[in-house]
Amino acid sequence: MTGRTDTSGGRQPPSVPRARGGRSITFWVYHLAALLIFLSTASLTFVAYMAWLEADKRALESEQFRLSYTLENIFREIARDQIVVAQWDTSFNALQAPLDKDFIEEEFIEELAQDFGFQRTFLVGVDGNLLAQAIEDNTRFDDIVLAPDNQVRQLAETTRQAFEDRKKASSSVFAEWYVPQSALIGIAATSFTVLDGSPALLSAIPVLPDDGNVRFTSHYPVILVNAVYLDKDWLADLNERLAYRDLKFFTGTPERMHPTNHLIHAADGSVFGYFKWDHAKPGRDIWMMAVPMIVVLALITAVVAFTAANRISRLSASLEESERRNRHFALHDPLTGLPNRHHFSDCLSYSLDGLPESGFAVLACDLDRFKPVNDSYGHEAGDKALCVIAERLSKLVSEDGVVSRIGGDEFIILLTQSTDRQALSSLAQQILSDIARPIDLGDGRSVEIGISLGIAAAPECGTNEKDLIRMADMALYRAKENGRNGFEFAGPHSVETAQSRGRMDLKTQPTHR
Repeated sequence: MTGRTDTSGGRQPPSVPRARGGRSITFWVYHLAALLIFLSTASLTFVAYMAWLEADKRALESEQFRLSYTLENIFREIARDQIVVAQWDTSFNALQAPLDKDFIEEEFIEELAQDFGFQRTFLVGVDGNLLAQAIEDNTRFDDIVLAPDNQVRQLAETTRQAFEDRKKASSSVFAEWYVPQSALIGIAATSFTVLDGSPALLSAIPVLPDDGNVRFTSHYPVILVNAVYLDKDWLADLNERLAYRDLKFFTGTPERMHPTNHLIHAADGSVFGYFKWDHAKPGRDIWMMAVPMIVVLALITAVVAFTAANRISRLSASLEESERRNRHFALHDPLTGLPNRHHFSDCLSYSLDGLPESGFAVLACDLDRFKPVNDSYGHEAGDKALCVIAERLSKLVSEDGVVSRIGGDEFIILLTQSTDRQALSSLAQQILSDIARPIDLGDGRSVEIGISLGIAAAPECGTNEKDLIRMADMALYRAKENGRNGFEFAGPHSVETAQSRGRMDLKTQPTHR
């Protein structure tokens, strides 16, 4: 047949094309394997890179949240310091016409400067009238009218309007002059501004009576405005709470927007300045751990895939644990480790959802004779005493509820078990006895601190957070009134007793602290 060749000739049989085809399959198999290895390696590399970015992003978001929350805590701390002298009958009377200049200079402003470290103080009356101002404890009585665009005046007017709005909205017979401390902190206003050529934080709060032993001879309230300069000491104190790397503050708008820039706004909404720091980058650690796994996976895909999934899972768990710790710091008091007010509100909301089937009780607690501890032994001793008290309260309440520190020497307890009156009385007696035990401050020093309790049971005393805390506070007020170091139950008589006492106090002469 045509095309056939005898094998005796010099031509080879058609075996070469078959060999070429075998080599082609092998070639494609190897190339396909290489492609699969490349794709798996590229996919894992992409996943690792995205995990790096996501870890860095979430770490930055967490640090941004902690900075915002810490600044809010600082605002509240400043307001609580101001309340020490601002909510006081004697201070209120001293600012009525005619001004008691000696008291204002020697007690009011001196305490703000020396005890709380406020560098500037302003006392602003109605219509922007500056009654007095001080640089630390050097006081001047200028009696001038601040310009309408003056930041101190604008902040004072904002605070005064907040007080007027609350007074109009309140149905309490005491609304004309009395504001609970928690609400007074809410009225306080803050703003960032440039003062004397330096960036400063302003905090304003109305000067109001506490017991009602006052005289009304002029328009009120006078607004107390204090300034804290954002200097190196303030920034160092802020970073003590945060422990951020290379934390800095700059005034003005940043030259270029960057995720690490935490903007601070002035009262008019404009950018006043920004914080910047070298934020944590856990993604870099993730990347350094993922690279060896990717190399191994390129050689043995199946084994390395399992290893990579396991490792990434552990890395994610580590990141979640880091976030959990940061969230813990955001929801707990940094001194005592107890839940803070935000955490307490969440727990209370959860308990409110169980009403009326599951009752509970709120115990408002206020320490007695605590201020002399700070005055006599210093704030470090006071902090140690607070930690001991927190530990004692936690042991007493145990798994039956939540103990929270809401500021200063104030604690609040949510009790979810054994809420009948007899059990609550028994627990209250245990708290009184345990807190009254001497507290060892070291170096042979010890102090004895008492505690007063106000108890409000739900749903009898209310079915929302505001009513329950208000009733507990009123019961606490009666416990204080009855001699301190005791407890009182809230009930319908709480309002009547508070109103009766308010009417009697208005008839008495002013008393000094």
